[in-house]
Amino acid sequence: MINNSYSPDKKRSWFFWSLIIILIILIIGFIYAVFLYYDVKGSKTEGFAETEKQILNATSITKIDKIEQFNGDEAYHVIFGKDNKDEKKIIFYPLKGKEKNLTTIKQADIVSEDQIVNDWKAQCEQCKLVKVVPALVDDKALWEITYSDESGRYVLDYLSLYDGSRYEQYRFRRMFK
Repeated sequence: MINNSYSPDKKRSWFFWSLIIILIILIIGFIYAVFLYYDVKGSKTEGFAETEKQILNATSITKIDKIEQFNGDEAYHVIFGKDNKDEKKIIFYPLKGKEKNLTTIKQADIVSEDQIVNDWKAQCEQCKLVKVVPALVDDKALWEITYSDESGRYVLDYLSLYDGSRYEQYRFRRMFK
């Protein structure tokens, strides 16, 4: 007589428990991914509420449309807003230091973001735009255009806010595929 101790019931039980364990691991992974996403998203906008409060209290800005962040030699929050005369302004709010030396620019005096993007598209048709943000480099107000060019290089292009002339440009090529 042959004693077959591996019965179909044990096989189904093993399959059932394996399926439960895999399901639990997937649920934990999904929950972790959601928390990680919100943590990263929160860190991108960290300090925006405090900056908004400081700008509204310390300047003539009465309405803030949006806040972005520029990271160069120094990090800045870039505030787009309107003052009490309904003039659109851009304010560079430095993140470092206790005393804040604000740089304020009237949007009426600059080349618009749309115009900068249109000019860029005309010069670089095969390029893929990543983002455009006002920048402050060496106390010069600039547009930072980030994109991938036709050769697959990552490019940071700095153009004057006032006339669109090129200040500097960095091109990075991929080292790894």
